[in-house]
Amino acid sequence: MSRQNKKFVIGQIGCGAFGREQHGPNALANPHVAGFKWACDVSEKNAQLFADKFRAAKTTADFKDVTEDPEVDIVCIATTHEARVPIIESAAAHGKHIFCEKPLAMTEKECYDIIRAVRKAKVKLCVDYMRRMAPAVTALKREWVKHSAKPKRQPWRYIEVPHDRLEEEKVTDFFVRVQDESASYRMVHLDPFHGGGLIIGEAGHWLDLSCWLFDNDRPVEVRAWGSTRMRYGIHLAFQSGNAATIVMTPNGTFDYPKEMYEIACDGALFRMEFFLENQYYGRPGAERELFDLARDPLPKVGKEGGLSGFLKKRRASCKGTGNMKKVWDNLLADHGYIIMFNGFIDSVRNDTKTPCDEMAGYRTTMLCELAMKSALLNQPLPVPAEKWDWYVHLG
Repeated sequence: MSRQNKKFVIGQIGCGAFGREQHGPNALANPHVAGFKWACDVSEKNAQLFADKFRAAKTTADFKDVTEDPEVDIVCIATTHEARVPIIESAAAHGKHIFCEKPLAMTEKECYDIIRAVRKAKVKLCVDYMRRMAPAVTALKREWVKHSAKPKRQPWRYIEVPHDRLEEEKVTDFFVRVQDESASYRMVHLDPFHGGGLIIGEAGHWLDLSCWLFDNDRPVEVRAWGSTRMRYGIHLAFQSGNAATIVMTPNGTFDYPKEMYEIACDGALFRMEFFLENQYYGRPGAERELFDLARDPLPKVGKEGGLSGFLKKRRASCKGTGNMKKVWDNLLADHGYIIMFNGFIDSVRNDTKTPCDEMAGYRTTMLCELAMKSALLNQPLPVPAEKWDWYVHLG
């Protein structure tokens, strides 16, 4: 049977909250997935919860039961960060394709070992930096690319003194504002030897997003400040002069959505608010674009959509529950999870590049390591060209 017509058997390794909330439902919703054979977790309770919910035939605490099973085609990994390398090496050695939660690994050396393993085995690997697949984010990039290629400005734009553009005006600035509430963090997220802290655990999302946004524009310098644990800022400078600035606080509130992105370019501003709506300023055309939720248990509430509609749905969902966690499970903006997983399955079926491959995963981990070192030393650090691209030839 050709890979295009095959239905894939999956083994899940790491059956905690994320595996149950994302991997399980997303996999079973894909028409090319036959189902789960294995639910593997060091916690027998988590493995059984996953098996019961997603009809996995077997449970185990030993990942090799999954990776060495000839009936398993794909391994999905949602373990703690430090556990990834031996699982991926074993899965690759036994010909399994791999869908791995972020980060790919905690260190550059671990990523090197993973790259060698998957390229030697010629298997597909996808790292779930899914924000690059979110509909609102891809739309934001589309509108920015369109404007930067052929700028059109609002006729009422204020110009004090006409002049040729200065060097600082010829580049694009990407801003990421993240406000979070630290009550949601489990200590394993902050443990330097298991979770690695929120730069490796969370900032990787936005560093990956920055590199995806600017495509082949190589980053040349990382400047970070604050805490490597959970309160930080990162400035990523690119070869062209483009730049990304990420600012994260854990001292905010769940009462307001977590993320806002802005792209400033040639007299225009492109803003995304929590994957729900985009706003386009400074150029003629549509000024607002709305996006559907990935999960919406209250379609009759907040019918206007966008951020205001989402906040109405959230308030309605919270009434009488006293538990925001239940609201998160049922009311979800489209971060790109399903699109990323489906893109991975399509890459296996068609033997094409995955939406976020091992090289992208390595580069993000490398940038996270540089950011943490920069914050500790309180100084900018270069991104050497040889660290950025020499692994391309590995394998």
